[in-house]
Amino acid sequence: MEFRVHTYASLLVMGVLLAYNISRKSDQRVVYAYKLLNNIKHNYNTIKKEASVMVFALHKFRHYLLGNQVVFHVDHNVLIYLANKP
Repeated sequence: MEFRVHTYASLLVMGVLLAYNISRKSDQRVVYAYKLLNNIKHNYNTIKKEASVMVFALHKFRHYLLGNQVVFHVDHNVLIYLANKP
């Protein structure tokens, strides 16, 4: 099964959405999760915030993602490059 993880990071909160796509038409939502940023992460630059959201998603949804294909949907080109780097 292919799971899709949609990420979001702002100044105060990081959020993730776990979904799967069976019919190839639209994502079926499984679960949402969010976390308020502490004072240290609040000062991170954009790349570090987005990367910490990806790590948060992997830890939070570990039991769903083990043994399945995972596709991250992020809105930052540097992280897209790093995630797809062999």
